Amino acid sequence: MIKSTEPLNHTAKHHTPSHRHSTRQLYWVTRGIIMIEAEHTHWAVTPGVIGWIPAEIPHSAWMPVDARGEILHCSPTGTLLLPLLPCIRTASPFLQLLLQKVSERVPAGVHSPYLMHLEQVLVDEIEQATPALSQLSLPADARAKQVAQFVLAGTGDVLSQSVMAKQAGLSVRTLSRLFMQQTGLTFSQWKQKARVLRSLEFLQSGTPVSQAALLVGYENVSAFIVVFRRFMGMTPGQFQVLARC
Repeated sequence: MIKSTEPLNHTAKHHTPSHRHSTRQLYWVTRGIIMIEAEHTHWAVTPGVIGWIPAEIPHSAWMPVDARGEILHCSPTGTLLLPLLPCIRTASPFLQLLLQKVSERVPAGVHSPYLMHLEQVLVDEIEQATPALSQLSLPADARAKQVAQFVLAGTGDVLSQSVMAKQAGLSVRTLSRLFMQQTGLTFSQWKQKARVLRSLEFLQSGTPVSQAALLVGYENVSAFIVVFRRFMGMTPGQFQVLARC
């Protein structure tokens, strides 16, 4: 059962340290972007994406730009069979309208049969929704995760893999093996996707594609567009159009 709603309204650079909730959370943004870290995964929640955090799961959040949206707080137990693990899903236009309809009904405080039906349709739609592409697994090994944080912070744009590996106390070979084993991507692939996720902040704020490419370490904008499309399923320009809707 959905217990309450909470407006999501944060200014750029807002950071919420790692915390947990007694309720299960379903959240989405209508404007801006939220970077979430939970369960060894780094996510970018943008318009058209919904996020799910089960009860008592530690997670942190970072808003690189102003973010507006809403959170639905669900009972920690109940008949709503939602995912057991944190995840993000692509929200169809119908699912977005359904979320809006449910959030309008919950504050009334009357859990009517109509609202219960809406909740079940909402669960069915979430189950059918495809996983969003803007997520990136983090290595579980503390040393490899340190390198991952270097890359996410932009340090990887100026430091080579060998230098970052050495700073983390690893050989390049061990670092490469850990990334493949624990993230499913080669280090090079992981770094490319991390750059794409970092670029969302700049694209969301209206930065030209060519400038966004430079800011995340690409000297060739065409190469950036190819990599962006590979990981996000759309071009940077298409993402900017979606973000403005």
